[in-house]
Amino acid sequence: MSLQVRHLPQDFRTVYNPVEVVVIETSSLTRGYEGFAYLLDVKDGSTSVGRLRVPPTTDGFGRFDMSGIMESYLSSDLGDLNTSNILGMTANANSWKDFTIQIGWEHYNGGTYTIDMPKSFTIPEGTDPVESVDLTVFNGSLPQYRRDIENFFDWQETDYFKLYTDGGSGIRRWLTHQPTGGINSKSNLKTKLTDEGYAYFLYDHANFEIDRYKIVSYNSAGAVQSTTEVKKPTALTDKHIKVPAYPSTLNDIASTEILSGSQPIIPSNSSSYSIELFFGSDSNSIKLFFSLDSECRYETRRIEFLNSLGGFDYFNFTQVSRHSEEIERKFFKKNVDDLGASGAISYDISNREKVQYYTKSMPSLKLVSNWISYDKFNWLLEMIESPEIYLIDTYTNDKTGVRHNRRVPIKNIKENWEEKREDTDQLFNLEINLEFGMDNFRQRF
Repeated sequence: MSLQVRHLPQDFRTVYNPVEVVVIETSSLTRGYEGFAYLLDVKDGSTSVGRLRVPPTTDGFGRFDMSGIMESYLSSDLGDLNTSNILGMTANANSWKDFTIQIGWEHYNGGTYTIDMPKSFTIPEGTDPVESVDLTVFNGSLPQYRRDIENFFDWQETDYFKLYTDGGSGIRRWLTHQPTGGINSKSNLKTKLTDEGYAYFLYDHANFEIDRYKIVSYNSAGAVQSTTEVKKPTALTDKHIKVPAYPSTLNDIASTEILSGSQPIIPSNSSSYSIELFFGSDSNSIKLFFSLDSECRYETRRIEFLNSLGGFDYFNFTQVSRHSEEIERKFFKKNVDDLGASGAISYDISNREKVQYYTKSMPSLKLVSNWISYDKFNWLLEMIESPEIYLIDTYTNDKTGVRHNRRVPIKNIKENWEEKREDTDQLFNLEINLEFGMDNFRQRF
């Protein structure tokens, strides 16, 4: 008899999708014992964090979904705001985790409880039995179907994750579905010199090393203005990492982190710039391009949102915005004290019968984008459906008089979405309504 794993998730699994293992005990005699069930332990190193138990199917298979256990150990990692003298790369410790998986079974043959755990098993990619396998998961949540990006079904293809971890020939993708753009391209995301933000990537350091990333700025003619290389800290071996990607954050990188070039990394007269990962002189990623935007007719409203690949994206709404409040009130009715000492009733229009005892105001914000192309519009579906959204609000500190950025949590974007097509749709505005993640109360009675 032997225990075999017939389906094993590939590495760098998106944890908010099914993370499933299928096993079978090849001995039908053993599977037929009273109370026979497969066991699977999920471990954090040597510490068990959960055990799953499933009975065999009619075909003898045991099917486990570990995502419920694993996702409880992951969340997300926001980049710091209002920074100075920062590192060029930092770990996202909350966004990924390595787990160890062990498998076995139990039964009550002859009325005696028997457990064999952990038990040696074979895996699809190997012939020699093992007692455990390791699996890296990260905080991705891919859709079942979304036409122009990878779906969960794509991710299950053999070694699909290497499109995000394999630096060979500069094919590594960033953890974003935003348009990659080009030098001064209309597809570039627009950003202001004062914008803060980061870009995220997966790092399989055991196979594809990185030691720096390069930022190149261009003028309006597309000529290179400056090139800056920022180092990766030697000790940084986490598998989910972020780098400064927007002008203000890039220009806050400490000079000690710069291998070549100098501050400011993004000069004020730049027209566009790119970021790219490297190992020495070898590219380890595609380029992400951004265009500098000096639009200042209206106040810019900047949105930060968790995307389906577990990184945060950003988008600026640069047209007129409207703040509104929805008011909810509750009242009680009291007996009016209008009977005088002499017994006469003093009827008066100013007597108050209904008294307000509960007031809740729910703030919302209507935002309108500038003209955007179909590819940006379709990408922004990830913002509308995101479970974690922030308005990056710029304010002046009353005590210091210094302007800062702060995150205001957004509960919901009240908006539906309809796909745009390159062959039928050209330019349009995106209009959304934000529901804030807090309520305001005024209680007086």
